[in-house]
Amino acid sequence: MGVLAFITTELSPFSPGGIGRVIHNMLVSMSADDRNRSLVFLVDCAAPTDGFAELFPGVGLIRVDTAAHDPYRQARFVGAHVAPPHAYAHSKQHWRSVAIQQALAEAATRHAFDYVEFPDWGGLGFATIQEQRLRRFLGDAVVAIRLHMAHAVLSQAEARAVSRSDLNLVDLERKCLRDCDVVVGQLRPFADLTREVFGLDPEAWAQRLVIHAPPVLLDGRDPAKDTIVPTSDQPIRFVSKVQGFKRPDLFLRGVSGFLRRHPEVTGPVGVNAHGFDDAYRQSIARLVPADLAPRFRWNEVSTATGVRQAMIAASTVVVPSDVEAFCLAAYEASLLGARVVLNGRNPAFGPDTPWIDGETCVKFDGTALGLTDALERVFSPSLHLRPVEPPVAAWPWETPLAAPGVNGTEPGEPLVSVVVPHFNLGSYLPETLGSILALTYDNIEIVVVDDASTDEASRSVIDQLQRKEDPRLKVIVLECNRGLANARNVGIAQAAGDYILTLDADDLLHPGFLSLAVSALERNPDHDVVVTQAGYFTGADEIPLPGERADFIDYAIFTGEAVVAGLTENRFSTATAVFRKTLLQRFPYREELSAYEDWDLYLRLSQAEVRCLVTTGVYFFYRRRAGSMIATSEAAADARALLIHDMLRGLPSPGPRDRAHYLALAATVDADARARRAFERELAVSRSGLFMHAAIKAHGYWARLPREVRIVARTGLLLAWRLARGAVRGWYAWRARRVVGSWLDDAVAFMAGRPSRVSTGQRPRRFSRL
Repeated sequence: MGVLAFITTELSPFSPGGIGRVIHNMLVSMSADDRNRSLVFLVDCAAPTDGFAELFPGVGLIRVDTAAHDPYRQARFVGAHVAPPHAYAHSKQHWRSVAIQQALAEAATRHAFDYVEFPDWGGLGFATIQEQRLRRFLGDAVVAIRLHMAHAVLSQAEARAVSRSDLNLVDLERKCLRDCDVVVGQLRPFADLTREVFGLDPEAWAQRLVIHAPPVLLDGRDPAKDTIVPTSDQPIRFVSKVQGFKRPDLFLRGVSGFLRRHPEVTGPVGVNAHGFDDAYRQSIARLVPADLAPRFRWNEVSTATGVRQAMIAASTVVVPSDVEAFCLAAYEASLLGARVVLNGRNPAFGPDTPWIDGETCVKFDGTALGLTDALERVFSPSLHLRPVEPPVAAWPWETPLAAPGVNGTEPGEPLVSVVVPHFNLGSYLPETLGSILALTYDNIEIVVVDDASTDEASRSVIDQLQRKEDPRLKVIVLECNRGLANARNVGIAQAAGDYILTLDADDLLHPGFLSLAVSALERNPDHDVVVTQAGYFTGADEIPLPGERADFIDYAIFTGEAVVAGLTENRFSTATAVFRKTLLQRFPYREELSAYEDWDLYLRLSQAEVRCLVTTGVYFFYRRRAGSMIATSEAAADARALLIHDMLRGLPSPGPRDRAHYLALAATVDADARARRAFERELAVSRSGLFMHAAIKAHGYWARLPREVRIVARTGLLLAWRLARGAVRGWYAWRARRVVGSWLDDAVAFMAGRPSRVSTGQRPRRFSRL
């Protein structure tokens, strides 16, 4: 039997969060055999784990520090350069998924995995799931996503400022849920809510959904046989986190109304919960009327398990949350004998759950007045409640599963057509063609489409290619310039391959990209595109060999199916990707666009729910040229806003409201990124100068140096600068003691940053003698 792996960012009792508590209860409840084959990957958790071995005997622990992860070590696992952390500035969670994939890869050299489970929050399984589908990473292991509370669901439940990082995070989470083998839902109503939030196909979702509620443990206390009888001095408690979607504000309003209505109820009101935002806690505390404030007790959270359980067992516990994945706190309170009041609008407490209004709990309608009425019911002596019966199901790794949509047969080697549009890039085209011929995939044809080049050198190169007698090469010369999109469409129409690889005439490829992409598409018939991360270069000597300790001058990081973030910036792919030919025949490039024709294509593909696979390694090398088409198009002040509007206005949409949404988005994108565009324009102009070009080259050489050498060099430069500054200041101090002044005094004073006699109006003494 293989290893069971659980990836988590916290692990109760070392941290108070819900994910950690679920993993804790699962590990404690497992059989000894399952524990002995389990590994926990604890990601970016600084909490001590001294008692781990005693608490979970037989379970292995691997701590993963994503901030300390070295991407160069990972390169040998993926066979290509891996972008460093700073390249993932748009989505730190993407980088964390890359680091976790590397930790799993290193563990896989020692263990054979049967089952790997990720939480849904944060998209931490993104890189692992993509590598599994691309190259059968982890072999036949089942990769599962357990539904706790994805960032996208949380954003629906409470108001928050949304950044571009949030948009990318939603895309990562969606991609994980769409591509994993199994989705583990703790309750079916919450699983249905998650599917609706991400807009996933119901049929495909149902085939992969497994319902498994986590075990409910009372830490040594036996479950109560009956629920306590209400009394006038019985405490009312809020035991969730002090967080927006947990609705502590609703608790305070509803309880205050109940105390007003029933002054004979004299028990305390406890907000016995952890709070992480003091400003939010203070704002909701003001909701309590001044005359009732002495009745409320804040932050009475006991760390002793027995004390906390005894406190809850003697109370009425209110769970006013709008949404929960399972809510262990409610189950624990009910099993301890507490009388429980629940928000009936919460899917975790809905009709398809163990919670029955008037039998195991009292439910309210999600309003403050409804909570007041529910408290009246729960304090009625005539209402008898019984403890809830938690759901019980087989472990997910023991559940028979439908086969994932992967073709188990060995992939063939179908013909691939590499389409290369060309216009006045003759100085780069031979190098690009050499990059194609260096591919490890042999069954290819190259379709070069010359878009009526006017440059004499470029025309000469095309003439030479036309005279070559190579059956793998097709050269098409257009009679007039038709634009990049049309040239690509012409090449695709003339291509004979089952797959299309698009490549511009000045860019380069990693030798192993095509073999990886074609074999992945052959094994995954439900995916149609393979996307690679991109490294930017100015000269071919800057491209590192696989595993070489080097760095590109810049990167472009993609998520493939950027359904949300892709509306504000292109996070789908570069123009270079591997497509099924039938896909590009259905979705040709829009020839009326003067730029962003690739971004437009991916937007239309995402609307059609086309699926992509995304590499972790950098397999595409984009040549940065000051005179490139996109750099020239964006040189004007308002060009980018115009180009985005031009692209979005032609997108297919089912109705006027959706079309208006895209057009409004075009205006907001430009306003949001104005400062960045100004910087990019200045950078593009400066890079055309010889000095900036030399600086970029120097940066490339600097990046190739070992990290230790760079640290020593930086330290040496800093020491040299401080020594030089100290010498100048010492010289000035010595000269200041002399009676006779000179121009040297003023120069030294200026260098030392101190006022000179000229700046203060004092004439040097030697001039006063004249």
